[in-house]
Amino acid sequence: MSHSISPDLPYVIKPLASSDVGEGTRCYADIFLNHEPMTRCCRICHDLFFPPAHVYVSLCARDFKSFIARGTISGELAGFVFCSDLSTDWPSRDPRMADLFSLFPNITCILGRLEHYYREQYPSGPGKSLHIFQVGVSPQFQGLGIAKALIRTAVENARTGGFSYVLAECTSPASQGLFSSCGFFAAYEITFRNFSVDGTCYFQDLPGEITLMVREL
Repeated sequence: MSHSISPDLPYVIKPLASSDVGEGTRCYADIFLNHEPMTRCCRICHDLFFPPAHVYVSLCARDFKSFIARGTISGELAGFVFCSDLSTDWPSRDPRMADLFSLFPNITCILGRLEHYYREQYPSGPGKSLHIFQVGVSPQFQGLGIAKALIRTAVENARTGGFSYVLAECTSPASQGLFSSCGFFAAYEITFRNFSVDGTCYFQDLPGEITLMVREL
């Protein structure tokens, strides 16, 4: 089923399906490894990242909470939004997910601190909070409003599915502004230069902060 906002748009939004996993993983790897500020600090090899990332995208496709955008003319995958129930225990679903987390221990730690704050303030049991983990748009499709359309589709799907809240982590003013325009508010933030693990500041060269964005449904 199509989720396009208008038939005149140069893209169409659809639920992430198993047939999209390969292309979706390639798009995810390119954007996450090359354009995400925290990930660039980790300097992870594409060949190490791709296999566990493929597992992750495969699991997202089974949950019917994630969406992709495709160009209406080329059919090329233009963007994605990967979502899951915040209560999901990924390693229990597939032990290979532990390999993905092990590649980014410092990112996992800072995200864990945001999640800990969220769990103390908001309902986080099954079916309560939808987590938008990653939104990405291929460079050649940027500027068309795809990211905003993907977020709004995910939010509406969460509302239909009975979720009470949607949360996301933003690592730049641009992403914070994007989520704000979709009805999210900044609930908590951690300044990159102040974040440390065992006394080591891993993101001290990054400007700004990582922000927990929340929307009530």
